[in-house]
Amino acid sequence: MRPIALIALVLLIGLLWKIAPGKTLSEMLALTGAEGVVTVRAEQAGFRSNPLPATQCRSCHAQHFEEWSRSFHAQSLTSDDFIRAFSHYLDSLGEQAREHPQSSMACLSCHAPVLKQAEPEIIRQVTAFVLAKETEKLAGFEVGCVACHSAGSGVFSGPIRDPQDNPFHASKFSTSYKEAAFCANCHTWASSTVPCSDVYTDWRKSRAAKRGATCQSCHMGEASGSAASGGPQRKIHDHLFPGGRSPAMLQQAVTVRLSAAFWKDRLQVTATVRNLVPHRVPDG
Repeated sequence: MRPIALIALVLLIGLLWKIAPGKTLSEMLALTGAEGVVTVRAEQAGFRSNPLPATQCRSCHAQHFEEWSRSFHAQSLTSDDFIRAFSHYLDSLGEQAREHPQSSMACLSCHAPVLKQAEPEIIRQVTAFVLAKETEKLAGFEVGCVACHSAGSGVFSGPIRDPQDNPFHASKFSTSYKEAAFCANCHTWASSTVPCSDVYTDWRKSRAAKRGATCQSCHMGEASGSAASGGPQRKIHDHLFPGGRSPAMLQQAVTVRLSAAFWKDRLQVTATVRNLVPHRVPDG
C-alpha cells in the first residue's frame, strides 16, 4: 500500500472516530471498505520479517518519538560503539560458534529485543546488516516502541491508569512501568551472556532502592503533557533516557576534587572522585 494512501486511510479512520464514537475499529474499517488493507498491514507489523518501526507511532506520539529518536535506545544497533564491540565479540568466537544465531543473541537480546521470538534466518540477516553497517535496514529492530510497549495481539501497555480509547490499537495499564525491575532484563549482567551493563544489580543494593527511587525517577523525568495527539493533559515521562553519555547527567553523577602539593622536588596531584548515584560510574 502506498504511503499517501495509508495516510489518507488513517485520516479517514480518525474522522470516523470523531463522528461515530463508540464504534469499534472493525466497524469503522467496514465503513471504509478497508478491512483487508489494514489486516495486511497488521500482519506485516506483527513481525515475521520486519517489526513495527517507531516511525509508525510518530504521528500520534510526536513528543515521545522526538525524544526517543535522540536517545541511545534508538541507536542500540547503529552506534559506532555497538557495531565495533559486536564485531569484536563475534570475531573472538570460533567460526562455527560465530555463525550460530544464539551467539549473536548474547548481544541482540538486549540491543534488538524484538528478535527474541524471531526465526534464525532473521537473526542472521540482522547480524549481517549490523556488521555491514547497513543501518537503513535495521529500522524497527532497535530498542523502540514495540520493544517496551507491545503486550502482544495488537495491545500496547504503559504507565497510564486510564488510557484513552483510540482507533489504532488497544491500550492497557501496567504497574511494571513504574518499577525498576522493568529495566532489569537489559541492565543486569548474567555470567552466561556478554559482560555489559549491571546497573540494576548495583541499584538493588543501594540506599536509593531502599527509599524507592527507581531507574525511571532519574532517567525518565516527569512533566505535564499529552501522551498522544489530542489526548488530555497528564503526567508523562521523558523518553530521551539520559545516562553516561549525557554531560548534564554526568555533572550530577560525580564530583571531582583536585589537590596538589610539592613533596621534595616533585608535584603530587591527588584526584578525589565521589560517586553520587546508586550504581557504578562508568558502567557498561
